[in-house]
Amino acid sequence: MLVTGGRGAAYGSAFSGNTRSADEGIEVGPCLMVDGPPTQAGLGGFDPVGEIRLLIRQGDAPESRTLTKSIDDFICWGTCPDLRPGENYLYFLDGTLLSGNWQGWENGLLRWRHARIGDLQVPTEQLAGLVVAAPSSTLARDRLLDRIAAGSSEYDRLILTNGDELRGRVLHGDTSAVRMLSDFGAVDVSTSRVAAVGFRGSGVPPTVAGSVTLGLEDGSRLIVRGPANGRYPLVIELQTGKDSGTSPIHQLRLAERAAEPETWEFSAAVKYLHAFGGRVDYLSDRTPAEYLHVPYLTYAQPLGRDRTPRGAYLRSGGTLYLKGLGTYSACRATYALAKQFQGFCAEVVMDDAARGRGDAACRAVVDGSTVWRTDSLRSAIAPAAVNLDVSNAERLDLIVEFGPRADELDYVDWLNARLIR
Repeated sequence: MLVTGGRGAAYGSAFSGNTRSADEGIEVGPCLMVDGPPTQAGLGGFDPVGEIRLLIRQGDAPESRTLTKSIDDFICWGTCPDLRPGENYLYFLDGTLLSGNWQGWENGLLRWRHARIGDLQVPTEQLAGLVVAAPSSTLARDRLLDRIAAGSSEYDRLILTNGDELRGRVLHGDTSAVRMLSDFGAVDVSTSRVAAVGFRGSGVPPTVAGSVTLGLEDGSRLIVRGPANGRYPLVIELQTGKDSGTSPIHQLRLAERAAEPETWEFSAAVKYLHAFGGRVDYLSDRTPAEYLHVPYLTYAQPLGRDRTPRGAYLRSGGTLYLKGLGTYSACRATYALAKQFQGFCAEVVMDDAARGRGDAACRAVVDGSTVWRTDSLRSAIAPAAVNLDVSNAERLDLIVEFGPRADELDYVDWLNARLIR
């Protein structure tokens, strides 16, 4: 994905979903900067390689002031929309998820219809896969995306609704059936039995520094890179060919005010923006020096990197979070700092997987000394902010301990757990 310009009008509030200001009719949502706690701010515009413009209202002031910050000092704004159950999504190799309706494919081109962009023809070699119908269960939906993202360099895959997988070469498909050539010959599979198609390829890589993720109101998540001119309309170019000379470029135009059918009002379309890179190193992108889980009775749980230990995306209060660590009591994750960082920040909360239960004690330990703790982290409690000075520190331990009900559903998320350079 490539963005060529951006600016908009919106507002934000900390640790809550996006809402609208009653007096101005403008949207509000959470804003998180590298330095400082979550705050309220509006998204005034962005340049993926330059600056973020925020609109901030202080106290009872009748008007907001504009604050321009380097994108290196910015983390995220807004509430990331989740995928909608039952809907179709294209999964590009760069990590972009585009909602819409698939019309079928043949000869290596997939036909796609998006309500705002129009009709597309996307080479399957640029796709990790196709979600035919997003499952209603969030856990099943997340695991399905991860199966597609894993990729395969040897074959295409049909992932069936019962969890089975057929491997071979997909020849063509439409909304009624998909034909695959397997070791047993050609087989037609009813689309009603197909949850997703994974196309042969290397899989989806981790999000790279210097990119921005845009979450749109229809559940799409666009990976944005490239220069921006800071002017309306924001134009996102979908590169659907090897280069602009071999395939048309389809555009999603985000304007200040929607005046034509093909435009989409910025504040209505963009619900979330997350910048990657700059001064932030996410712990979920680093391998811990040591990880230990001590189960109360059953089996050891893994450390979730941008996932819960069960493999779901991190969610709390119904809100999806793209970055963080998912832990389960009792555990300790140790990270080597080597005196390279100035600070550590996170927002600690009980994941929705706890289903309203869960009660755990959490600690952050720097070079053997406990510098932050909460003795009772429970569901339906606002995230506990962690903001530590780790300058000259060698080691950071994040510890989750049993609560009064042992380890019952103690799914603790360290949201946006990050080291600051």
